[in-house]
Amino acid sequence: MNIKVIFNEFKSQVTFTLFLIWILAVWHLRTINSFVYPLLAVLTVAVADLFVTWIRDRKLYFPSASLVTGFLIGLIIAPSEPFWMIILAAILASLSKQFINVGLRQHIFNPAAFGIMATSLALNVPVAWWAVAWSRWPLIILVPLMIRILWRMKRLILPVTFLTTYFIYLFFQFSPNDAVVTLVDGTFLLFALVMLPEPITSKTQGSLKYLFGVMVAFLAILISRTNFLTDAFLSALLISNLIGFLLLRFRKTFSQSKRPN
Repeated sequence: MNIKVIFNEFKSQVTFTLFLIWILAVWHLRTINSFVYPLLAVLTVAVADLFVTWIRDRKLYFPSASLVTGFLIGLIIAPSEPFWMIILAAILASLSKQFINVGLRQHIFNPAAFGIMATSLALNVPVAWWAVAWSRWPLIILVPLMIRILWRMKRLILPVTFLTTYFIYLFFQFSPNDAVVTLVDGTFLLFALVMLPEPITSKTQGSLKYLFGVMVAFLAILISRTNFLTDAFLSALLISNLIGFLLLRFRKTFSQSKRPN
């Protein structure tokens, strides 16, 4: 296992960013649960992913993607919730990645969003975003590090189109001040910079590169206005994951049908 290669992975760099945000949140809250819950989520997702992969493929690997998923679950579900809800969300996230897919590393839904929303809807658990909701201090870590990572991944267009669309809506629907305040909100930016541009489930092929972020923004606006689901951002992302997957499948099928026999 090459440590340098692992550290240079984009997933490991995102993990390090979330790790720093967690440390800052623990320093602020100074509670046992704020320290333990993210670690519990990371451990649960990693063990579940490694177990399923070993049973299926007899392979072991460094679960860098599992660390990102686990940290997101641990940093979003409130540490005031029972510990087993963290475990449940982590297991559901892993299962969605391992079984709701169309092949190896081709899962349909963002795992962290799936695990959190499934737990929230089933058990009426609030989606707290606690690690970034307490202050704007986490943005000092989140924004520069994630912009650098996304720039190198060539996926910065996703948060840019999402943020622009949402900003325009807030600007005209409410006020310029509301638009600016939302744009520098920790919850908003953690979603836009980390969860939205997840490489496998957020599609960037063809025109979807420019439309995916816009679609998520429109769906989030619609859901927030109806108050139908517990979290507009995660719900919009999961719906967009499915729509993006279906559009690409349809386009692939259509292209194959046009080929001469």
